[in-house]
Amino acid sequence: MVKKTPKYIDVDGYKYCECFVPDIIRAAINYKPNPNDVFVATYPKCGTTWMIQTMMLVLNKGKVPNTIEEYFALCPFLEMLGPEEIPHMPGKGCIKIHFPFNLTPYSSDAKYVYVARNPKDCCISFYHHTKLFPAYYFNDGSFDDFFDLFIEGETDFNDYFDNLLSWYEHRNDPNIFFVTYEEMKQNPKKTIKELAEFLGQEYSSALADNEELLNEIVEKSSFEYMKKTTNKLFVEMIDRCEEYAENPKAPRGFRAWSRYNANAIKDGQGFNGSFLRNGAIGDEKTELTPEQEERLNKRIKEKTEGSDVMKLWENMK
Repeated sequence: MVKKTPKYIDVDGYKYCECFVPDIIRAAINYKPNPNDVFVATYPKCGTTWMIQTMMLVLNKGKVPNTIEEYFALCPFLEMLGPEEIPHMPGKGCIKIHFPFNLTPYSSDAKYVYVARNPKDCCISFYHHTKLFPAYYFNDGSFDDFFDLFIEGETDFNDYFDNLLSWYEHRNDPNIFFVTYEEMKQNPKKTIKELAEFLGQEYSSALADNEELLNEIVEKSSFEYMKKTTNKLFVEMIDRCEEYAENPKAPRGFRAWSRYNANAIKDGQGFNGSFLRNGAIGDEKTELTPEQEERLNKRIKEKTEGSDVMKLWENMK
């Protein structure tokens, strides 16, 4: 049987979905951060949207965007939109990236939040993401085919372990907040308080004596809440992609993304599912075969030799 492969492009040795624009990606890499920039960095499907939601709630005292336009304006996806949208951010927000540390626009004056997730759950979630979005042309792709790409580091945004290790080396840098998906899940209040402290006294002080605000942020960053609200924004983004593709006011990278997805839908690729799937920990127990588990364990051992990074998940049930 011929293996099915998602639609990727190669830009200077790194893979991206074909709906991304090469010159925008290069401009993103060359962006010079401002001192007040806050980045949310992850490998795909490691808690990006969740951390962005949490971040915006902390920065804006319990408020989050209500439209997809406002969402992208407040948390521009650098690889997709490029740096030209950053000066137009309408309020307090963050910059989303999936770059490894070595490609990240870095400044010691900017702040970086990195979320790491257990590689087994990441692999499964990334498969469902790739199968879901029309632009990948992978609606009928199998998990077996995607799994092979993942353990070989051949998905978009390249190798999971290279990305994780590049940031793990900097986990104790003063301008980097390093947290795991699992920590966020198990103790959201602790994560929110530590994030607020990292972002600055204005935010930690706002939470210090305001249990009501803290509880509001916990609620609005919960999977249940986001499934009903944030998820709708991403469904709307796909439903309206033909409209966005022709909107001259939309960012160039977003128009390209929208146009590619609109064409993929015309070609028979659907968007049947949920951007926020289940937010679970331990999916590998039901979705990985024993042979896949063995292969991934071998890959983990090879890629993390000499590092204690996997201790992040040693107590995971």
